[in-house]
Amino acid sequence: MPRTSNSSARKGPAPWGRTRRVLAGLLLAALASLVLAACGGSDENQGETVRLVIPAGTSKKVNAGKDVEGIPDRISASVGDTLVVENRDSSTQFISGFAISPGQTMKIPLLREGTYMTNCSAHRNRSIEMVVKA
Repeated sequence: MPRTSNSSARKGPAPWGRTRRVLAGLLLAALASLVLAACGGSDENQGETVRLVIPAGTSKKVNAGKDVEGIPDRISASVGDTLVVENRDSSTQFISGFAISPGQTMKIPLLREGTYMTNCSAHRNRSIEMVVKA
């Protein structure tokens, strides 16, 4: 008697599960390369430091639909500069895909020229423009 195929009984993970794992792996690899770039190398070719301080009370203001004083709508920098984000708020903030815990300071190297609209939870519209020039 011939065997019949049961297409609903797949073995292994669902295709979307595999895609998630691949995307998570790529994101982790990109994050690791950014962290390594921020930690290593000589100081000779290092650019300027661009600081962004997220003040206490930011989450409450943003959740109430208010703008936060001191948080720019646009950050301008040059390739080789480092964006240093300090979170003084009581909530985790997210900038360009990075989670920055309360009290944490994160260094983000700016390695590529371009104009980017990226996520920023410290803004009422949840985005910030980053202009990185050569």
